[in-house]
Amino acid sequence: MEVYRTGGGGDPLATLELAALPSLRVALTGHHGKKFVVTMPNDVTAEDRNTLLDLRAQGFDIAVRM
Repeated sequence: MEVYRTGGGGDPLATLELAALPSLRVALTGHHGKKFVVTMPNDVTAEDRNTLLDLRAQGFDIAVRM
């Protein structure tokens, strides 16, 4: 996951490697108000995609790369 300033552009503020979506939720909470770019692994499940959509619905600015 890459973390950017709100508004995007420029270099990422941080790049994090996460093994599971619960770790992603914790990382997002610690950086609320930032923009996130999540690169999905090849073995992504429908449940994983739904979890990201749920996080977006909660107000997190998440872009998904496949």
